[in-house]
Amino acid sequence: MNPVEQRRASPRTRTLLEGLIVYNNRLSRMECTVRDLSETGACLVFSQPVKVPREFELQIPKRKLTRRAQIMWYDGRHHGVMFLDADEGLVATNKTVPLVPASEGASVPEILDEARLRIAQVLGVSADVIQLKVEIDK
Repeated sequence: MNPVEQRRASPRTRTLLEGLIVYNNRLSRMECTVRDLSETGACLVFSQPVKVPREFELQIPKRKLTRRAQIMWYDGRHHGVMFLDADEGLVATNKTVPLVPASEGASVPEILDEARLRIAQVLGVSADVIQLKVEIDK
């Protein structure tokens, strides 16, 4: 398992599904391909580099799925999105996921990974660009 997969709130499954981004009060639409999908997010691919609204509705007709989503990262044609209406995991920017207290078995790296995900969520960036440094003064 690579480091990015380890940081995801839920595992993603590779897909090749037609998707539709709906925005602008449902007046505008964009076609995309859903390349991977999980309970908490997806990777969308476009035929050419595009600018996608920060928040939108993602429709996947073949799965009869409609989810509110937010862009977390992009590199022109590929866009990583987080679902805002998921029941668990890191979902909406106004919701928080409590950290697991160390007394419940969470290690320092696990706590730091969770903190990186939460910071990335608040800033609207990929967790890959967040670096945390821990200093302990005694």
